[in-house]
Amino acid sequence: MADDSRSAADTSMDGRKGGSAGSGGSQTARQFAEQGNRAADTGDFEAAEEAFEQAVAADPSDARSRYNLALARQNLGDPEGAIASYMRAIQIDPNLIEAYINLGNLYGEMGLEEEALEVFQRALELDSGNDELFINVGDAYRSLGFYEDAILAYRQAQIINPDNTLAADNLRDARERVNEQAEAISDLERRVDEDPRDLTRYSELADAYLEAHREQDALNLARQMIALEPASPVAYETQAVVYEVMANVDEAADAWQRVVELSPTDSEAWEHLGTWRDEQGRVDDAIAAYRQAAARSNGSPSAQFSLAEVLRNAERYDEAITAYQQIVTQYQRATGTEEEILADAYAGVAESYNLSGKYDEALKATSTFLERFPDDPRALYEQASAYDALGRHDDAIAAYEAALEGDPLNPSICNDLADTYLEVGRVPEAIEMAENAVALDPDFAIGYETLAAAYAKAGRTAEAEGALARAQEIRAEEDAEDEDEDEE
Repeated sequence: MADDSRSAADTSMDGRKGGSAGSGGSQTARQFAEQGNRAADTGDFEAAEEAFEQAVAADPSDARSRYNLALARQNLGDPEGAIASYMRAIQIDPNLIEAYINLGNLYGEMGLEEEALEVFQRALELDSGNDELFINVGDAYRSLGFYEDAILAYRQAQIINPDNTLAADNLRDARERVNEQAEAISDLERRVDEDPRDLTRYSELADAYLEAHREQDALNLARQMIALEPASPVAYETQAVVYEVMANVDEAADAWQRVVELSPTDSEAWEHLGTWRDEQGRVDDAIAAYRQAAARSNGSPSAQFSLAEVLRNAERYDEAITAYQQIVTQYQRATGTEEEILADAYAGVAESYNLSGKYDEALKATSTFLERFPDDPRALYEQASAYDALGRHDDAIAAYEAALEGDPLNPSICNDLADTYLEVGRVPEAIEMAENAVALDPDFAIGYETLAAAYAKAGRTAEAEGALARAQEIRAEEDAEDEDEDEE
């Protein structure tokens, strides 16, 4: 946050707002929860984490122990582990409002403001009279640049609590930002008026309009640019960017098509065109555009990655592997931040081998990947997937568990690990992991299908039917969305 004004739930174990930790469940779970509370009270959060993990294992249905486990992890500087635990606590007890608040604050600290806003808005559905929550919503809007929405949220906080000085301060700040934005736009509009044939001034004004979320004004300006200079790639690029912000797929693709016609050596324009052709479902055209971008990019990895990914998604795996391997070769001696490019390319090679059913080759690729990047969760996940497909379930479980340690918020890892637990008869662990998967992604249809299978294996028929019904509901919603997109 720009000024660290976001309010937070109490992150100490003493600040439990919904009752004492571990208040339900077995006697063993309560004992571990009490042990965790004592450790947290002395500031020994490592011991607290261990105790709450044992409490959760003894009683997986105890939302409060999961909440306190999240607090311990948060105090230990493990935001991803804390997020996963807060989400499980919310899944078990959707009314645990302090979990929403801490989860939203963690997202904000990680720069994930859209996720923070969603969580805070869900919390407001539970407690619409909470002025502190309205401040949190306002802070998220302000960080995203939606100052008018932030003003409304801060004002609502003041209505609820006229004595909330933080709401008043933040409201004043948001209002000042709106005024500064308006003044900057006014200056740029005057600059355009002073020289109405200078396209650069139009572009600067269009950017300011977009920053202020005035998309229609930016679009009107782009059209004026095109009318002024119909053969200018800058004019069409401005229009294309506006359509991108508006998520107008066909219009964005057409505008980028015009840019590359006017400026055929523009690698970035070709790449943008590829993106929007892919969005249109015109895969061959997307591949052709990405090839043009890669050929003109002077070795830039962005276009090469885009080409490799669209080939992989089109199930042209051999071509995808070749494209990824070219990046591996190019960046084999990379150091510093460029090593990330190499790691991404290794991941693409391994995934493409797995998707093409070449599991032995995938294992070789992940072995090379792990030699250069030990413990990379993507390498471990692809290794686990290959082991799984080859029936080496114990090896797969070990690799999945290691991958999850490095990427605890990945629902796909949770789901695949749950599925493999089922394969070897570890049903309680399969249920726990499948529940993690759908807590991390409530719209994860395959996660609910795995959960249904795990519940059925445990003889929990009603819960299995409920999970399967949720999976079918999600798939029906996805099909309806696909039909709407086809009609458009």
